[in-house]
This record gives sequence, C-alpha cells and structure tokens, in this order.
Amino acid sequence: MELKTKFKRFGGEHIPDIVEYLTDWFLKNPGVTISVGCDSLQKKRRTLFAITIMLYDSDVRNGAHVVFFRESLPKIRDNFERLQREAQFVLDLGNFLEEELVDYKRGDLTLDERKRYKYHMAKSDGLYEHVLDEYSVMRGIQLTDTEVTAIYKKVDIHLDFNPFETTQNKRGSSKNKSNLAYKTFVPWLRGMGFRVWSKPKSHASSSAADLLVQD
Repeated sequence: MELKTKFKRFGGEHIPDIVEYLTDWFLKNPGVTISVGCDSLQKKRRTLFAITIMLYDSDVRNGAHVVFFRESLPKIRDNFERLQREAQFVLDLGNFLEEELVDYKRGDLTLDERKRYKYHMAKSDGLYEHVLDEYSVMRGIQLTDTEVTAIYKKVDIHLDFNPFETTQNKRGSSKNKSNLAYKTFVPWLRGMGFRVWSKPKSHASSSAADLLVQD
C-alpha cells in the first residue's frame, strides 16, 4: 500500500488520500507547521513502528492534529539498526510530502519561529544548559541574514534521539543509547534541507508516535 492511502485519524478512521486531506487542512489553517515523526517498540517477534504527521499552529496553541499509520516488521534486534529504520521512515515520508504537496508554501517560518529553531539547535549543542525562562532567551536571540532567509523543506522531522551521550540522574549518569543515532542521522537530514528536532522537542515522535506504539 502506498503512502498516500496508509494514514488514519485517531479513533481509526481511514483517510483515503492523505495529500487531499492535508491540502484541505492547509486551506483552513495556513500557518500550520507540518512535522513527521516515528517511534518503535519491540514486541515478541516483531518490531512495531508508528509513523505520524503532526499539524500544529504555534499562534493558536490549542493542541496538535495527528494522523498516523503503523508498520510491523520482523524483529530488529540491533538498536542502531532499529533507530536507522525510524530515520528512514521519516525521510521517506518527508520526501513524499515535499513532492506531493505541490501548492503548499510554508507560512509558519516567522522570525520568532526561526529563533525557536536556532535556540533548539544551540541547546542540543550543550548551550543554555541551566536556562529556566526559555522564552526570554529565545526572544533575545539574534539571527544572521542567512538564518532570516533560509529555505527549508515543507515538513519538519522529529526524531526521538538524544543529543547528549549521557544523562545525569539520582544514581549518577546513564548512557543514552540513541546518541549515536543522533550524531549520525540528524546532520544527514539537516543537510538535505529539513529542520530536524530531537529530544525533548521532537513531539511528533516522543509524544504522538510513542503513544501509538504503546496502544
């Protein structure tokens, strides 16, 4: 079954044509951001993937609209290979939407939104580690001329990968198993022209897709 006919709404209602569905949505919500995400869960003999499209309007902030499909594959025991498959799922979907949404032009990349993305990338590099009021910092961020005019693909990619090698906790530090995947796939996807979000801002993966593989 091709991507165009795979998607469902929450509740199980099938979407006959995801391109037509999204096109109708954009006519009513021109400032929406399209994000694609994926998460996976190991079953007894299978690996279950949930692939999502999340539509969010940062001006309205009344929650996101999510559509999805699930894919079950023979069990992928290697952790890096499983995460590589997550990255491939979102890349395939991102490229599909880039080609199919012919009349869609991004209307969400305001200056504030560009600052939010620059802040996320800086924080993923270890800056602003102890910042409590993120919004104040984001408002004060300066953009270069290149960052103001940068052109991105039509959809954002969300990966549930951790940008840091270790996480501090009450017991000390623990190694983040998805960090190698972050180092490998995030630069790769950004180099293709996508805005890529990772933990903790990868909601299409870490929230929506995670819920769907648990269901």
